[in-house]
Amino acid sequence: MTPAPVPPRPHAPGVRASLALLVLACVLPVAMVAAILIVNFYHRERAQLIDNTVARAHAIIAATDRDIAATQLALRILSTSTLLHDGDLAGFHRRAAGLVGQLGADSIVLLDTDGTLLLSTRRPYGAPLARLGRAPLLQRILANGEPGVSDMFTGPLNGKPIFSVGVPVRRDGAIVMTLNAVYTPERLLHVLGEQQLPAHWRASVLDTDGRVVTRSHELATYAGRQVSPALRRQLAGASEAGMDSRTLDGQDVYVVYSRSPRTGWSAVLGIPRAELTARLTATLAWLVSAAAAALAAGLGLAWLLGGRIARSVQALVAPARAVGAGAIPVIPPLHFREANQLGNALREAALSVQRARSGMRESEQQLALAANAAHLGIWTRDLPGDAIWASDQWRALFGFDADQPLSMEALLARVHPDDRAAVQRTLHDTLHGAPRYDMEYRLLPAGGAPRWIGSHGSVEFDEQGRPLRVRGVSLDITARKQAELDLLQKQKEVTHLARVAMLGELSGALAHKLNQPLTAILSNAQAARRFLAQPEPDLPEVAEILIDIVAEDKRAGDIIQRLRRLFGKQDMPRQRLDARELADGVIRLVRNDVIQRGLSVRAEPGDEPLAILADPVQLQQVLINLLMNACDAQAAPPASDGVIVLRCARDGDAALLSVIDHGAGIAPDLLPRIFDPFTTTKARGMGLGLSICRGIAAAHQGTLWAHNNPDGGASFHLRLPLADAP
Repeated sequence: MTPAPVPPRPHAPGVRASLALLVLACVLPVAMVAAILIVNFYHRERAQLIDNTVARAHAIIAATDRDIAATQLALRILSTSTLLHDGDLAGFHRRAAGLVGQLGADSIVLLDTDGTLLLSTRRPYGAPLARLGRAPLLQRILANGEPGVSDMFTGPLNGKPIFSVGVPVRRDGAIVMTLNAVYTPERLLHVLGEQQLPAHWRASVLDTDGRVVTRSHELATYAGRQVSPALRRQLAGASEAGMDSRTLDGQDVYVVYSRSPRTGWSAVLGIPRAELTARLTATLAWLVSAAAAALAAGLGLAWLLGGRIARSVQALVAPARAVGAGAIPVIPPLHFREANQLGNALREAALSVQRARSGMRESEQQLALAANAAHLGIWTRDLPGDAIWASDQWRALFGFDADQPLSMEALLARVHPDDRAAVQRTLHDTLHGAPRYDMEYRLLPAGGAPRWIGSHGSVEFDEQGRPLRVRGVSLDITARKQAELDLLQKQKEVTHLARVAMLGELSGALAHKLNQPLTAILSNAQAARRFLAQPEPDLPEVAEILIDIVAEDKRAGDIIQRLRRLFGKQDMPRQRLDARELADGVIRLVRNDVIQRGLSVRAEPGDEPLAILADPVQLQQVLINLLMNACDAQAAPPASDGVIVLRCARDGDAALLSVIDHGAGIAPDLLPRIFDPFTTTKARGMGLGLSICRGIAAAHQGTLWAHNNPDGGASFHLRLPLADAP
């Protein structure tokens, strides 16, 4: 098969571009994997930093809770002063003023239950004091009787943001007033400083309303200010969490907080987002720089090596074309070992091509000589162009001149009309996917007798599976076909002789069978003569006698007709018949001979018709031969009984006729070759009967086989296709 040409690819990449893609394919995945690893490491470090920051926020709010609790304890102790119990508020004022510095408070105040300021260490005792408009801490203490801490509010005396820590003052178990320590935002700065946070971080303590209680940066500016609504909503949720936010002074930070379960205040730490991403950004920048450098180096090297490879490949184009032209190429110096190996391979291929072409020419000459010696005609047909080439021997075989154009029409015109349709079907099959063809047909050469031609060949296909070319040889087989016809005629003669020999064995029984109707005819004729000799003949009786004579004559005629068909040499045309009727006719034909041997034939015809298409004479010969062999087997001891069975049955899409005897069976060493010619167990006979029977079965597309029965004897089975079988 001729390979299809490689389609041109004008946009196919060159060696340099391919190597550049290879560099990209090597560097970029590594860079991407490295980036993924860096980002993954960043996320782990970020998570660890946030966890540590949450712990710091928790430590800040815990320290705040401790300070508030210590203040509450000191106030509880102070609230038990006898001065306060005795109503000596002036003395209590002096006592409280002495403790302000120890508590680190801005002042200590005493509130009545209605919110009236009874005293404040920020004012001399007895100086007028304002009444608090609203006092949430007072209301909370009065409600639950527990110490507490207020949110940030503006002090009524100093006008600055403050918060207070208060405890109840009881008398006879009832709360009569509250004692409060007032603090400015600076009071809690130490809890932020204890964490030694980075200078650019933002740290705050917020009250329950989200107002700044204390702050690491610009406290005076932002004390008492509320944080953003988004942060307040987050603070109202989980006790510890984080989120992206913006500080009051406008910095973008990642906020982490921890809320106190006792006071509801929260410690909030803000990590600048630039710090969170600075290390990742620097690492990724280094990675991009390294990848760019690697790409530049790789692409430069790819450009250099690609140029050398391309020049080496291009240098081999001319030697490759020289190989195709049959010349020995000159290989130039090349840059790479593989290219030099390819150049050497091209040179060796050129030498091999020269040797192959020389050998092919020699083979073609030898093939031509062999074809001429064998009188073979060689031909080739190119299907796309419908061009035909043929050897001189083929032209002579088909009667074409050396320069006469060839065509399928001219070839078919020389084919015998009876064979032309079969040749056209074979040619049609080669055009529609048949890989081979094999046919025999007759030619009608001008002015000569018909000749038989045997033609064989194969079909070549293209890459799409379409027929491309037919190559074949043709041979004059007239002598062989004549020999086959002579052999067929001899086979028919042998079959006829076997049939005649078989009828010779039945001659005694057939003579007896024919004698019965003749005797009956004679007896009836004599009886009719006596009746007619009477003075008044009994004409009705004579008429009945004549009817009997006619019936017996017809019976004798049927016997003679069957004998004539069996003795005849001509084959009868195949006809549709019932296998059961055929078997019944054979039984009637051999019945007398079987009875004379002391045997009997039992018919088992089955329940359904068995229509077959067959030559009745040939099948009668087969069944008679099998029944006579069964009689011989039954006559030989030890025979169990004298019954031979002829059974008819359906076997799938075939009729099965079986002859079953109860004789001694077939010897095991003889069974495999019982149907071979000249194989016999009889003292007389040539051993051709069973061989002829199997040939007749094969001619009817049937089979004939034998086997020994388990209970003795042998069975012969004839299987023939039904006439209606597909």
